[in-house]
Amino acid sequence: MDEYERILVTQTGGWIGDMILLTPTLRALRYAYENSHITMLVRPLVQKLMIDNPYLDKLMIYDKRREDRGILKLLYLSQRLRELRFDLAVVLHPNSLRSGLIPYLARIPERIGTRINGRGIFLTHSVNDRDDIHEVERYLRVLKLIGINNPEPKLEFWQTIEDRSTVEQFLAECGIANSDILVGVNPGTTWESKRWKLERFAEVIDVLIRKFKARVVLTGSPAEKSLGDRLKELVSREFVNLIGQTDLRQLGALIERMSFYLTCDSGPMHLAAAVNTPTIALFGPTSPIRHAPYGAGHVVIYKPLECSPCYERTCGRRHECMDAIEVREILQHVDDFWVMSL
Repeated sequence: MDEYERILVTQTGGWIGDMILLTPTLRALRYAYENSHITMLVRPLVQKLMIDNPYLDKLMIYDKRREDRGILKLLYLSQRLRELRFDLAVVLHPNSLRSGLIPYLARIPERIGTRINGRGIFLTHSVNDRDDIHEVERYLRVLKLIGINNPEPKLEFWQTIEDRSTVEQFLAECGIANSDILVGVNPGTTWESKRWKLERFAEVIDVLIRKFKARVVLTGSPAEKSLGDRLKELVSREFVNLIGQTDLRQLGALIERMSFYLTCDSGPMHLAAAVNTPTIALFGPTSPIRHAPYGAGHVVIYKPLECSPCYERTCGRRHECMDAIEVREILQHVDDFWVMSL
């Protein structure tokens, strides 16, 4: 196995979920090259999450949609990278041509990744892409090009004792005791096409509270606060709305505290898998083969249609794939999860 003094990892298209799913790849890279300096090039959205990643030495931010937009900024970035004299570039973006072009322009001598969308011409070593395996394995396959085989695929998250303490304080202020069984509901997701109807979430929440006497907690980003407000109107019973009230590490500690979690395909869904919280995941326009919560103990509900998975952010039909998921299906799995939580 070759030695590399300085390694650049690139994933500038990733959302929170992507960063969680590529952590096994970063861990395997770090274990294989303990003495190497590893820098990762990421978009601003994930900076706060990746700053805590223990397998990285440095982050570089590439705001390709705003401050660093355009060919001149791309050339400037490539020049900066050239001056840092990286020995190896690990291109983890699943399909971006630009992600292969940047280390090529930076003259990094060894560049590895998948050859997709013509990107192989910019790489020194590449592997065919596959879309019939999970994203965790899709990332890990790239490392085989430098002799890293069969690494541990387990997910990780880095919530701290302080994060757990803050979450317990939040919950205590909401009247939730340590002995209460907590069920999480995450109604939001970044794509409109991935969303399940709020009215159906409301039905499930009502049953959780009425039948099971569960303490239901809503999670989500600050941009999704309106979803919590709307659910307050739809559900007459009391639940805890913490949408937009936690940072990412606190969210990890909160989900870790839950007995199980109901969510659409989203970043928090992958976070739940990373903290080992059993999850009921609702899928429509994306493939659960690639994006399901990784690991054991989770349930995926998916109604494939002739048009799915389409990977369209907004639905051009009638949202049929998500609307085909019925409340009764969720409640069947809730029964099983509830028994396991007792």
